[in-house]
Amino acid sequence: MRMSTKQPYPRTLVVSNNPFSTTSNNGKTLASFFKDFPKDKIAQLYFSPALPDEDRFQNYFQITDLQMFRSCFPWEKPPGRIVSSSTSHRGARKGVTGKNVSSTLRKSEVARIARELCWAGGKWKTESLNSWLTDFSPEIIFFCAGDSGFAYDITNHIRQMFDAKLVVYITDDYVLPRDTMSPAWWVRRNYLFDKMKETVQQSDLFVTISQEMKEAYKQLFGVDSIVAMNMTESMRSGPNASSSEGTITLIYAGGLHFNRYKTLSLLANSIARYNLEDENRKAFLKIFSGSEVNRNIKRRLNVPGASQFCGFLDAQELKNELNRCDIPVHVESFDSKSIESTRLSISTKIPEYLSLGKPVLAIGPSEVASIRYIKDSAYCILSPDTIYEELQILLNDENLKNDLSRKALAQFEQNHTPSVVSKRLIESMISTIA
Repeated sequence: MRMSTKQPYPRTLVVSNNPFSTTSNNGKTLASFFKDFPKDKIAQLYFSPALPDEDRFQNYFQITDLQMFRSCFPWEKPPGRIVSSSTSHRGARKGVTGKNVSSTLRKSEVARIARELCWAGGKWKTESLNSWLTDFSPEIIFFCAGDSGFAYDITNHIRQMFDAKLVVYITDDYVLPRDTMSPAWWVRRNYLFDKMKETVQQSDLFVTISQEMKEAYKQLFGVDSIVAMNMTESMRSGPNASSSEGTITLIYAGGLHFNRYKTLSLLANSIARYNLEDENRKAFLKIFSGSEVNRNIKRRLNVPGASQFCGFLDAQELKNELNRCDIPVHVESFDSKSIESTRLSISTKIPEYLSLGKPVLAIGPSEVASIRYIKDSAYCILSPDTIYEELQILLNDENLKNDLSRKALAQFEQNHTPSVVSKRLIESMISTIA
């Protein structure tokens, strides 16, 4: 049930790395939280070279790494600009260089530290940003807290300017200890930990993405949180067609980072083996992702007769593909470093997959929250050594697939519909200013 349009929605400033979006996972989740807000009650300050493509909101201010670096030269203009979704198409090409700069900075911990030093100079405190903020005058700041220390400084600066209430939302873990010997990682981790702890402890509402994160961060920061799981409108277009005839189509749609491409490669090779050993049934894996892929990764993902890397799809194209597929696929990596990075997070793709009412195949270690979360509603393969054998069971058992389809839809309706998740979150936010 939607909230009443008479609800006194507070002016809410969303501070995040990525803009609202109809395609990128984090941007879609953020936009879904505020879908019922009047557009004049939402503004977003973000730090990515990407341009927003979400038409429901129009009030955006963008500051990028490239703008910050250029501002170090006296002949360059101050960083930051007002953007709107209407600029997405005519300005898209301008984001290419900025994207490359951001990608380069994220490839090493030393570069990330240099990035923090650049932002720490405070050149983001411009007249244009101050004027934009003053025009909006936020009552609540909804901060999507990530792994950029400067974003915490900016958020706290704005909170003090307007005496606004602070909601801190964390979707991934960046501060729990890792098994690494990199001194630069530990320097940046300790720096980020102090920023996050201070901000969380000063927040008026703390929001985490999973029960595992809620428990871990309560112990870490001494602050309890509410859990707001990823949500989505149903992706289902109509009744599912039977796959009893022809090729069984599996689809993976998501990022390839954290070595997820390695698990997809294992799955693709298992499908190739399945196709060779069973003349009566065939399967094929289609991989859709906006991630940049080099030649080696693409070679591992493209297995003749079994799988194909198909690149990026917009929102409607992805919805069409998911509705045509037989089995949506979620994967996580089995290597220890990737497990550490994803252990507390739940993929934004999971609610979309569940909403289809199709049997979901999940492959990954049981230590990861995404796998644990769907263990009762998806077919979960927990070891890289058993992928082929267990894939055979799933592909050949129609009763099992029908049962998993019912369980997937039930879990979506219980935990991920916007009418449940968004209503609970917004009511908690509003209570902070009551």
